[in-house]
Amino acid sequence: MIEELEDRWILGLRGMPVAAIAHHPGGSELGVILDGGTELKISGPMHLTYGPATAPGAVPLAAEELDRLIGAAIMSAIAFKSGSLRIVFNTGHHLIVRASEHKATVRIQKPGDFSWSNQDGVGTMRVLGSNNSP
Repeated sequence: MIEELEDRWILGLRGMPVAAIAHHPGGSELGVILDGGTELKISGPMHLTYGPATAPGAVPLAAEELDRLIGAAIMSAIAFKSGSLRIVFNTGHHLIVRASEHKATVRIQKPGDFSWSNQDGVGTMRVLGSNNSP
């Protein structure tokens, strides 16, 4: 279940493990598939770090290293109304897409629950299930 706050949505993905990572041809798009069918598609710049990206000592990682996340569980998934996205995994990895990098687009679909996407610095939430509050 998603929870809406003033500036963000808490996506309710806590505990969901990563089932697969899909690297699309040309490296222009990346897919992260969670158990249960939730899918995250990222196109453009993203940041993968070990530790919080803004913390001293955070280690930036290449997108190819996302494969290490297969089997990892999500600890926190926050979609901001500004269009940014932050996902923290139980491995200590952080996946961040910044809305300020206008070439980045993201779409998260949780079947029967919600669809979130960003475009031009705006995050848009569409609630699909009747038992959820936006």
